[in-house]
Amino acid sequence: MKKILIIIATMMSLTTYAEGEGRHEMHAFYFLNVTNPIGVVNALDEFAASDCGKKLPADVGLMAEAVNGSSESTHFIIVSYENMGDFTKAGQLLQSCPEGAKMFQGLASSSEAVSEFAFIPAIEVGDWTKDNVFMRYEIKTSNEAAYASAWTELMDSNVADGSVTGSYGLNRIFLGNNEASHFVYIGAQDFESLVANQNTSTTSPAFEKFSRKVGTLREVLNTTLVFPVKSWPKQ
Repeated sequence: MKKILIIIATMMSLTTYAEGEGRHEMHAFYFLNVTNPIGVVNALDEFAASDCGKKLPADVGLMAEAVNGSSESTHFIIVSYENMGDFTKAGQLLQSCPEGAKMFQGLASSSEAVSEFAFIPAIEVGDWTKDNVFMRYEIKTSNEAAYASAWTELMDSNVADGSVTGSYGLNRIFLGNNEASHFVYIGAQDFESLVANQNTSTTSPAFEKFSRKVGTLREVLNTTLVFPVKSWPKQ
């Protein structure tokens, strides 16, 4: 946890729940193995209500990973910045106020750090802050442009036939070391809709075409089911 606290104090970035579409330049994900979920929420609640928290130039959210393969994390904090300058301001703020230190202590007593990454949004369509569940696919690709083109074509087809009804996007890992180079996400209003939509999408001719195009371009490393827990928008 000490490592994540240092990094958050230098970076803090969460993308969960800012109004609008594609408004953030960078998102930071802090993956945690949470032993006391209420303690994590309370630590973030108290900080957000403080004078220091009200000045934080970022949108913050807490997400639960209901199913995440072999990963040790149970949740992740997502901090989102509208511009890179806000990243610097957040780091300076968090290192200067006692409320930040108290929040870090609360997180450390309720969870254990697993990993952390910063992401650059390559594609963001729809308002993901209005969705209640997400599928997140971690992938490895060395040709982002070709993959993004094929994936956008698939999403356009899925939107047209109604098998994608929520937000979706492609994010590139900017900071942090991992086998994955990107992840894509697809959102929906509820789990039942998400599963039904994905079943329709993955059996469609458009998906077959997509699979042929990206077969040698990408490797799917893990799939995660994510539920939003709570958000703390920038004030």
